[in-house]
Amino acid sequence: MRALARAQDRDLKEWIAGDSSRKVSHARHQAREAVQRLRRLHATIVTILDESYPPGLLDLDEPPAFLCVRGTLPSDGIAIIGSRTPTAEAAAFAGELAAKCGVPVISGLALGIDAAAHTGAMDAGLPTIAYVGTGLGITYPPEHHALEDEIVTRSGAVASERLPDEPVTKSSLVHRDRLQAAHARATVLVASEIEGGAMQTMRFAKDLGRPRFVLDASGGPEYAGNAQARGDGAIAIPFAVEAALEKIRATVARAPSSVRTTRTTSRA
Repeated sequence: MRALARAQDRDLKEWIAGDSSRKVSHARHQAREAVQRLRRLHATIVTILDESYPPGLLDLDEPPAFLCVRGTLPSDGIAIIGSRTPTAEAAAFAGELAAKCGVPVISGLALGIDAAAHTGAMDAGLPTIAYVGTGLGITYPPEHHALEDEIVTRSGAVASERLPDEPVTKSSLVHRDRLQAAHARATVLVASEIEGGAMQTMRFAKDLGRPRFVLDASGGPEYAGNAQARGDGAIAIPFAVEAALEKIRATVARAPSSVRTTRTTSRA
């Protein structure tokens, strides 16, 4: 600061060069450590330039430059999301919907609806993708460590935009939610409180122009988040899996093509 005040340009340039060199050296050291940690986790880095990068993420205003991935990322699918504390009926619906949808299932590894969706997909032999708010090497919630491993071993993937072993934060969970919405061709809200994280995913899906669906309580307990989602334009689906899937498929088939189509073509 003294050099700046005194207009001592030479001293200032030397300080900037030295400071920049230290920062570059530190960044390189961090990168080497991250790569080594990912290797130990049998994980890979998928960059925005790779063919395996999920094309839907390109629709984001700021797509992640890279993802850290355990397993194999399907390029498409539907997101099935909801409360961490659903009723047994709502959890069962999520599992059956995931099992019968016929496409990869995207969710967030959380308790409740997320876990039911991941498990339902795997039980039907479908790949499932868990976008997480931690760096790989940390499981959140911790009790889903076995579920995370099962997702990977059964042809699915666990993906994060964070460096290995970075802890979960409220902000990182919100950032995770945008990845779920962008990767998915459509998002299905099974059950959520208004303050639930699933509502963030629904808002991101709306911003991206993705079809959004919300389960109609059909005489059962009403979730405030579901009511709000319907009021915000999400399409209500019945509490009957076959009828719900028929409505989802018909709507998705009529949906306009995403900008990811043109971006993927131009990238190729």
